[in-house]
Amino acid sequence: MAVRRRGVDRGLEDVERVTEARINIVGVGGCGNNIVSAFYKKFPKNVKTIAVNTDSAVLRKVEADEKVLIGRYTHKGRGAQGVPDLGREAMEEDIEAVLRALDERVDIVIGIAGMGGGTGSGGLPVLMREVGMRQRDAIKISVVTLPMREEGEERRRNAQFSLRETMEVSDVTIVNANDLAMEKARSVDLNYAFSLVNRKIERGVYALVKMQSTETGPGYVNVDLSNFSRISYQSGLGFIGVGRGQYIFQAFDDALQDDYAKSDLTEAKGAIIYFEGKSVDLRVDQMREATDILSRRYRIPTVFMGVRPTFEYPDVRVNLLVTQVRSQYVDDFLAELGL
Repeated sequence: MAVRRRGVDRGLEDVERVTEARINIVGVGGCGNNIVSAFYKKFPKNVKTIAVNTDSAVLRKVEADEKVLIGRYTHKGRGAQGVPDLGREAMEEDIEAVLRALDERVDIVIGIAGMGGGTGSGGLPVLMREVGMRQRDAIKISVVTLPMREEGEERRRNAQFSLRETMEVSDVTIVNANDLAMEKARSVDLNYAFSLVNRKIERGVYALVKMQSTETGPGYVNVDLSNFSRISYQSGLGFIGVGRGQYIFQAFDDALQDDYAKSDLTEAKGAIIYFEGKSVDLRVDQMREATDILSRRYRIPTVFMGVRPTFEYPDVRVNLLVTQVRSQYVDDFLAELGL
């Protein structure tokens, strides 16, 4: 009987490996490489990290499952000089190598880049466009940062063109503005402000991964890939917030404030809210009220809920993904193009 039970378990494990979402996280350029390095070997097994850069010296120091040097012949591993056109040329030159690094039949591709420089600004739109053409069923999520105004008009202009292109070829684009990070930091320390943005991206990407991984442990209520795909496909701007608190309400409010784009969630396309914490803290009445707020106050028509009991955290965590949101900040940022 025990032998038969083990055989059944192995069969279930085989099915789970086949059905679990395959997620690839691709860091393009310096900003993206930094995020990928920070999470190397911390992600579940269904996640693959890929670092892409035009600078061989930078790429050598990055930790990732795979590394791809692009523009090796035209730029000879010396970077893109802060020029998006050079980053675009480099990605187009070596796009086949980058696509080979992706998993076959990948389900979700998360591209991370800083807008304003050369490699990320020029390369990320090309990558997402090609993924859309070659892996038509894959959901494409771009997570980007925008430069501070003090970084100069050239970088700002680069970021505006690149953000517009990225949004056109991604299913969901999540924006993190360094200007807003400085406001939240209330500090003149640039390193601290940039670290806030990096940590925001890290916890947001990790939240996306946890929603789609069985390795983090079974939940009372799970969110599957079909739920994720339904609200993400061709959904424009997105919002990811991760909150923590002693109670669900505190964590939920904290997640709503975890925003570096001044997002307006009203009448968004859809949302996934994912609760984590000790079973005793996951009160049904508070979870119901949080989902009701999304449905009634924000008038979001499609809301999926996930619940995972865990002793991993001393408090309650709320992970919130909302798609097809609005942002006056992003609208004003792109309006400066005058197109």
